[in-house]
Amino acid sequence: MQDKIIGPLTMVQFVYAVIGFGICYVIYSAVPSPFSFILILPIATLVICLDFVKINERPFIDFFLAAIAFMGAPKQRVWHQGDDSDLSIEIYHVEKQTGPKYQHKTVTHEQISAAAKKTDSDGQALIKQ
Repeated sequence: MQDKIIGPLTMVQFVYAVIGFGICYVIYSAVPSPFSFILILPIATLVICLDFVKINERPFIDFFLAAIAFMGAPKQRVWHQGDDSDLSIEIYHVEKQTGPKYQHKTVTHEQISAAAKKTDSDGQALIKQ
């Protein structure tokens, strides 16, 4: 819990307000009147949201940064098939007398393709029913 320093504002909220409304004042002073309000409105809205809005009991800044990260992340994942080298799988077995032991198994590309085709054909059979 952060301490309130000025009215309902914490130190971080106060810094957001000073910087945000300072930018609004500079825009208001530098840009002619009808255009300045168009530029000031989104900045003032963002500052008010940063100071007072909570989403699911979390500060708005968490939501805002997550939204920016989501917009910057790719929405479609593409699998780039590499070389045809074999896949190596280690299986962990527990035996009572000898303790844990690793079994090394090599799976070929053809075995993986066959398993994928079987899975696809089983899924298609269920859909047709």
